[in-house]
Amino acid sequence: MTRELVGLLCVCWSCLVAASPPLELARLLEPYRSFSAEFKQITLDQEGVPINEVTGELSIASSSIFYWKTNPPFSQVIVADNEVLWIFDEDLYQVQVRPIDDAIAMSPASILTGGPDTLESRFLVTKESENTMAVYRLVPRATDEVTRQIVLRFDGDRLVDLSIEDALGNRSLVTLTAVTRDQPSPERFQFTPPKGADVIYAIGERR
Repeated sequence: MTRELVGLLCVCWSCLVAASPPLELARLLEPYRSFSAEFKQITLDQEGVPINEVTGELSIASSSIFYWKTNPPFSQVIVADNEVLWIFDEDLYQVQVRPIDDAIAMSPASILTGGPDTLESRFLVTKESENTMAVYRLVPRATDEVTRQIVLRFDGDRLVDLSIEDALGNRSLVTLTAVTRDQPSPERFQFTPPKGADVIYAIGERR
């Protein structure tokens, strides 16, 4: 009887662990740790009114290695190469070079590549249902974050969209399409400033 009881408790404990929102979310995000996709990003104000919309393409290899390009009329390229963050504004013909630090902690790349331990240590993760979709709400545990919450919606195993809400209530909604889960080419994450572009470094150096 004791052995049977222990076995039953182990089974129940396994079920509880499997039902943990951070573990469930990490499992769903596993295929998105390295992928490429097209995206649409809509920025909404505090009232939920759209104020900006851009489309583009992205590739992610890790939290500090990613590529993000938006199409005209808001042309911009952001590349993180595991050492620095390159931001090229085509309209200004200007490149900003920044260190990779906590500034990308709330980026889509960082969120999508986070394991269960990372998710649970940085966020309070809860799960809700919305029609047929599973909705995971991530609230930063740190009280000084500029991000209020992050919401990911899944239809089965497919990530439908990801939204990031800032402390003022503005929200960026990112929807993915044409997802390919092959390892992106390393050349994708290499960036050379275009000839003649104004390059501005985070420390103030100008070249």
